[in-house]
Amino acid sequence: MEQIISKRRLRFWFKLILMILLLGGGITGGYKLHELGSKVGCFQLPENVVPINIKLLNSDTIRFIALGDTGTGDEEQHKVANGMAQVCKSSGCDMVLMLGDNFYDDGLKSYMDTQFESKFVNVYNEINKPFFAVLGNHDIRWDALSQVMHSIDSDKWRMPNYEYSFKTETARFFGINTSCPFSSERLRNYLDIDDSEYVKDEAARPWTIAFGHHSVFSNGTHGDTDFFTRLYWDWFLEGRVDLYLSGHNHHLAHLQHGNIPTEYVVSGAGAKHYRSASERERLNKSEALSKFTYNDTGFVWIEISSHKLYFSMHDSDGNVLYEYTKTR
Repeated sequence: MEQIISKRRLRFWFKLILMILLLGGGITGGYKLHELGSKVGCFQLPENVVPINIKLLNSDTIRFIALGDTGTGDEEQHKVANGMAQVCKSSGCDMVLMLGDNFYDDGLKSYMDTQFESKFVNVYNEINKPFFAVLGNHDIRWDALSQVMHSIDSDKWRMPNYEYSFKTETARFFGINTSCPFSSERLRNYLDIDDSEYVKDEAARPWTIAFGHHSVFSNGTHGDTDFFTRLYWDWFLEGRVDLYLSGHNHHLAHLQHGNIPTEYVVSGAGAKHYRSASERERLNKSEALSKFTYNDTGFVWIEISSHKLYFSMHDSDGNVLYEYTKTR
């Protein structure tokens, strides 16, 4: 009898210890995941660190440049910046969207990192417009918060939060952190909330522009995103977003997926390129239709009015390579 009781006690204590270990492991693992998510900007700050203000050249039109994969500080980045300045001078610019990988190779190490000066301030000193940035996969390797905090002390740099949105009379913009899980789901939530303002007057809804680092569709070396992200876009976002801007792939490209009216534009050539033969051998075929591809450095200039969305792709000297117009 005592032997049976001892076995029961042994099993009880074994189960109790196992539960404690599993619970402790779960709590530790959960804490580490939360800590990692916080480090790379997966959890929003309680509020934006700075307000978002844009002074438009014309209230009924917005003009801007979009480019990613910029942060090298080398000759290529400076050359693209000079081309941007020329286009802004000739065609007008209200702002610039930076599509991630703002500081190669590992982002900013701290708020005091001199890369902010050498790879942003000193490069774009001829363009006195706000630069709205999102994080790329290289930016989150060190201190992602530093990029947000520079919005406070810089007259041009704007990353008010890890994800944020703003709108003008003709367009609404959603900047997302695609290095974090469920960024597409969060974008859908942002759209649902904002769409509620236009239930009674859908014609008043502005053009919808989403911008993030990773491409949904791409014929670059990274290719299309994973199957589940593409499926989610197919079900919940395609058609609701008029233009999705991304970088990550180091070229310029315009893609369309089936008959869905969402334009996919890759602009990841702010300092990087696919100029070498070895890189071009690694280019992928996308599930989407490629309307145009340019495998060298450059940027995209975009103009949006109430009934027209126009964009042109430019080489690093500012020369026009490709144009596209969408109306409604």
